[in-house]
Amino acid sequence: MENRLVLFFLLFTFQLSAQNMTRNEYIDKYKDEAIYQMKKYKIPASIILSQGILESGDGNSELAKKSNNHFGIKCHLDWQGERVYYNDDKKNECFRKYSNVKDSFDDHSNFLLRPRYAVLFEYALTDYKSWAKGLKKAGYATNPKYAKHLIKIIEENELYKLDDEVQGESDKLIFSGFSIGWTDIIGQSLIYKNDEKEYYLNLRATAAVDNLALTLGGGKLMTSKVGLGADFGLLTSSGDINNLNLKPNYSLSAYLFIPVKQKQINFRFSLSSINVKQFRPAVSVGFLR
Repeated sequence: MENRLVLFFLLFTFQLSAQNMTRNEYIDKYKDEAIYQMKKYKIPASIILSQGILESGDGNSELAKKSNNHFGIKCHLDWQGERVYYNDDKKNECFRKYSNVKDSFDDHSNFLLRPRYAVLFEYALTDYKSWAKGLKKAGYATNPKYAKHLIKIIEENELYKLDDEVQGESDKLIFSGFSIGWTDIIGQSLIYKNDEKEYYLNLRATAAVDNLALTLGGGKLMTSKVGLGADFGLLTSSGDINNLNLKPNYSLSAYLFIPVKQKQINFRFSLSSINVKQFRPAVSVGFLR
């Protein structure tokens, strides 16, 4: 009986610990979102992540788990979304509830665009100490050691490297290069990618086993690395180049953009068709500079 109780206790303890996210897991899970927010809103990724870590208890607080609120943002008068109530500085205070964690990150960035935080944007994106002290001074939190807690989290986990990484990237918007894949064996691409405005445009000339194609398209950037869109253009058989038989060609596409210093590697997945009855899958990898 005693052994069973010990075994039950160990299993129960393991189950509880398994449900909690570690700090490293939190950073790995949300660092890309923090980088995306930094590129779009000009807020240091280190500040975003450290606030998320501190306010949500590494994503393990009840507010974070049940309401996807990772930044402890309260309702305020302008909030029109869902609400939950917890005891904080006062009893039964109103907090914002989000349908997913990304909405929490987006709302946090927009929250910092308020006039009371305007002075923060005068600091360099790599000056995380001034940002942390500025947040405390502007009244983001009542804890007198709030800035020190943020700075400690940033330095212990080297989150400032994320700021340096983003700042080290070029503000370049246009990339060109070649791609290889199947069914489009080789292609030449020109891509305009605007992370801040959340869209991309692309011009592609491709050669497949049985056709040549020229397409123009674009789409929505879901994150700085993932885009979904469509392409339209013309296609002709490659059998007789002197007897062009142009046909309309369109496709649905998904892009995975991977920045490498001032270059881009992109993976493209698409379904293309010259009619509505038959779609042809294609995958390619491009090297752009």
